[in-house]
Amino acid sequence: MWYEECMQYDVNMYEPFYGSFVALPDLYSLQARYDLIITSPSGTRVHEIYGEPETKFHLVPYETGKYRFCLRLNQEKTGSRYVLSREVLWDLHLGHSEHHAENVKEHDTQGLWHYVHQVDSQLQQLRATQQYLYWRERRHRMTVDSTNQRVLVYALVRNGVLVLVSLLQTFFIRRMFAKAAN
Repeated sequence: MWYEECMQYDVNMYEPFYGSFVALPDLYSLQARYDLIITSPSGTRVHEIYGEPETKFHLVPYETGKYRFCLRLNQEKTGSRYVLSREVLWDLHLGHSEHHAENVKEHDTQGLWHYVHQVDSQLQQLRATQQYLYWRERRHRMTVDSTNQRVLVYALVRNGVLVLVSLLQTFFIRRMFAKAAN
């Protein structure tokens, strides 16, 4: 099953373009891997990237016209075939790359903050779970040690009682035979 997303942009000859994409993780924190194929107006592939969850690219076109940017889910390179294709953040700029810093706006990073907070909450939940498991293991260890100690005391008392009963039986049997012999 192929998931593909394509965009087309008019590009002038020798006008550089650059961009990147980042595949956001799915519900299980797995990242899908994608193939990026950039095709010129004449149909030739000018740039290809296979099986990456994120990448950057920078090209100077040698033709004027509509360039096609296609991003396709690569199931073979993705770690699990059950990875859900989620959101992919595209960043594509036409023109000179020194203006990139001016083009970045606060709203461009707002989508990422959601995932930062999501990862932070998952990390806090993981730490709480680890602490719970640590204290539960200590409580169970204390219970096991206490039970082992009680079993040891019970076994020693029982063996002591058995030895005492055996000695008393031996004493009473000897005494009984000693009286019968008199």
